[in-house]
Amino acid sequence: MDYEVLAEFYDSFIDPDVYETYLDLLDQYTSLGTILDIGCGTGTLSLELAKRGYHVCATDLSNEMVQIVNYRAYQEEVTLDIFVYDMLDPLNDHFDSVIASMDVINHLASLEDVEFGLQNIYDSLNNHGVFIFDILSAEYIDMLDGYVEDDQEFKFHWECKKGTGEHSIVHHITVHDESSDHQITIYEETHDLVEYETIAKRIGFQIIDKRVFSERTILVLQKNI
Repeated sequence: MDYEVLAEFYDSFIDPDVYETYLDLLDQYTSLGTILDIGCGTGTLSLELAKRGYHVCATDLSNEMVQIVNYRAYQEEVTLDIFVYDMLDPLNDHFDSVIASMDVINHLASLEDVEFGLQNIYDSLNNHGVFIFDILSAEYIDMLDGYVEDDQEFKFHWECKKGTGEHSIVHHITVHDESSDHQITIYEETHDLVEYETIAKRIGFQIIDKRVFSERTILVLQKNI
């Protein structure tokens, strides 16, 4: 798929208020330094952070997304370190801050994976480093079961069906362009907020802030050693 088409499609679902909250929280709890953006998508936050003076490592599980970020960084003359990364893999580098925005944690298939991923992030943070992420509410994910949408502007068909987990959903998306149709399948699940908080504390994080939206909660954790 053409990078500009995919980027436009992806960015149409981003809530700008969530991104603004991430930027506000980073201003409040971090100083300019190294930052890892896990699941960076099309790189909107990564690019903005680099323009503000952070040294940014932008990563995504999707090679196609990574190529989009490369393209956008080149177009906007912004320097980023960009690579494919799965948060279930350990990291060799250390960072002052880490972010995982817009449902990244909800793509993990179990609480065991959540704990494994958060442990990797904890180990990759410098002392007193900050990790900011968001999680979708169970009510929101449950409400998506049976959702269907056909969008003429972005030329896609979207269906949501309940997944195998208690609060899980599978998104089936068909994106049409001039040459062919592209099938995208996305799995998400969530758990009670207290379960994420318990895992974070068990690993060694301190919860220093949280922001609640109608669909999600953003947590701010700190490594206090």
